[in-house]
Amino acid sequence: MSILVGRGGRVRWGWRLGLFFLLAAGGSFLLGGLAYGLAPGLTAGASGTGPFVGVGLTLVAALLASWAAARGLEGVSLAALGLPLDARAAREAGFGFLVGGGLIAAVVALLAATGAVTWSAEAAPGGASVVGPAVATLFFCLAALEEELLFRGYPLQLLAGQVDGPAAIGITAVGFALVHGFNPGVDPIALLNIVLAGILLGTAYWRTFSLWFAAGVHLGWNWVMGVAADLPVSGIGSGRTGFGFLDTPGFDAATHGPAWWSGGAFGPEAGLAVTLVTLVAIVWVARTPRLRRAGRGAGSRALPLRLRAGASDGENG
Repeated sequence: MSILVGRGGRVRWGWRLGLFFLLAAGGSFLLGGLAYGLAPGLTAGASGTGPFVGVGLTLVAALLASWAAARGLEGVSLAALGLPLDARAAREAGFGFLVGGGLIAAVVALLAATGAVTWSAEAAPGGASVVGPAVATLFFCLAALEEELLFRGYPLQLLAGQVDGPAAIGITAVGFALVHGFNPGVDPIALLNIVLAGILLGTAYWRTFSLWFAAGVHLGWNWVMGVAADLPVSGIGSGRTGFGFLDTPGFDAATHGPAWWSGGAFGPEAGLAVTLVTLVAIVWVARTPRLRRAGRGAGSRALPLRLRAGASDGENG
């Protein structure tokens, strides 16, 4: 055994985790540089395409890093990471969308009932009522899958193979919050809520071993908040440069009262209304019999189960 190689001759898990993030970050940097060199206007912050290019390239890098880690380091397919391409994938993502959307809808209803959020009519140009939400939906789809790959994908699953699932969920939830700590207007309540959101999403994966389900929950949450309710999502709204497409035509949302309840300019995720609903949601997702780990065959056996079996045989290091 050595600092690099553990029991059973395998590269130690810490090095494997570091290599995954190196591949994801390096791939995103290289793809971003290539995109800037070929079409600098597309990556400009003030352009409407800038955010799409950024999140799209990061998603591609995350997919490539996940594939390389799964195949090269673990000897499994993306299906074992929770991303099988089968008939149930769309159903799992769709159910996740309903769960996530329903949870944040409960938050919005609570805020509306207490007068913390109101809406007023807005004049919208012809056609924008279809184009605007469609563009925002695409953005949220890309962002949800990207973040699930980077947090609930290989990193959480590799950690879960070394420690128990709840500990892995907690560690990745803190990392999830730290990354969002650079968002505009973030405050301690927002960071707490993002940690709780990370626990919710990690639990959603852990109960199902499906990243499609977790990504669906993530997408439903962001879509209802940002498109259906026209509220900022994690501090990002239509007022930020390059994010004008997040302005849902036809109406405007406004927050009132203390920011500790409504979330203020950061959006509901900086308010205690989200704290209350997310705590209840974590308990529900952890305990509901509606969620289960549906098997997809030996070739798609979930990576945490493979790693735990390997650890008992002294193979992980």
